[in-house]
Amino acid sequence: MPPARITHVTFAAPPQLKMDELATFLRDDEGGDAVGDIVRNSAIETKGMAVNPLVEDPRAWSTARRMRRGLTEARALGREAVGRALERAGLRPDEVGLLITTTTTTHSAPGLEALVHELGMGPDTEFLSLGPMGCYAAAPTLAACRNWVEVHGRPAVALCVDLFSPHLQPPPYDKEQAVVLTLFGDGAAAVVMCPGGEGIAGLDVLDSGLVSVPRYAGDLQVHVGDSGMDVRLAPTMPDVTAAAVAAPTDALLARNGLTRADIAWWAVHPGGRRIIDRVSEELGLPEESVAESRAVMREYGNTAAPAVLAVLGRLMDARPPRPGEHGLVMAFGPGATVWSVLLRGA
Repeated sequence: MPPARITHVTFAAPPQLKMDELATFLRDDEGGDAVGDIVRNSAIETKGMAVNPLVEDPRAWSTARRMRRGLTEARALGREAVGRALERAGLRPDEVGLLITTTTTTHSAPGLEALVHELGMGPDTEFLSLGPMGCYAAAPTLAACRNWVEVHGRPAVALCVDLFSPHLQPPPYDKEQAVVLTLFGDGAAAVVMCPGGEGIAGLDVLDSGLVSVPRYAGDLQVHVGDSGMDVRLAPTMPDVTAAAVAAPTDALLARNGLTRADIAWWAVHPGGRRIIDRVSEELGLPEESVAESRAVMREYGNTAAPAVLAVLGRLMDARPPRPGEHGLVMAFGPGATVWSVLLRGA
């Protein structure tokens, strides 16, 4: 049975808004000064916003209106990401055997899986919708896609889409709400995964694993509220994540006969400046190992599930892995949960 191989990763975002423009827009609201302080210290310069509040302000929208608009924008962004991924891979839509989609911010049935028909995939193309899982969702999505490809021996596409701009919350803003408003941006990422074979470049998906720390589950939560998605993000999350990350990482590597020194590059979820800082400190990662994570966060913010795939795509484009080199995808989210996926260059 050939291994499942990631051949292409694409990332798409809506038009970007400068964070200082967003801070200026919110400046006169109650708590707007807190938003400005967070923006200045966030290391985020721009982020994609499908609903630009400078053009149309969603803060008074009902949850139903937010969800309808979010689904429309998510499908459009998903079509773009998948279309570019298939084009780069040289695959026709009707050659895809599975479309697996993941989202935390778009709740509908049918939802993103309707892209099977909109993209022109075959009538026998399977679809599977996962979520909501939050920021770590890309990792289990890759694991599930790997299992399907290895069993069925056909190409598959994994699509992660999260849109936070339709869920911009009304004031007042405290410090925690200001962080949420600043941090999260809109994005979509598509991954083409095929059975590995001679002459097919990419990354073989070798193994995956997770750890959760349920006593800190309240530190990061995402719920549907009266005004759309309601995100709780405690300031303790970076420290909780860093404290939990080393043991499962070393266990995953050990069962594959590896240590941290054997990892050529790390795709670390760009969940925020402090998350990147604390995780890299805990694992002893050199700065070049998290440079792409910082760049993605600076340009797009934290797009939740698509974020770490944006990092992975940049790493694959900037320095394609040599055969036998290993990489590790790491994502963190509600629960408190850490997911890792081990990859190897083919």
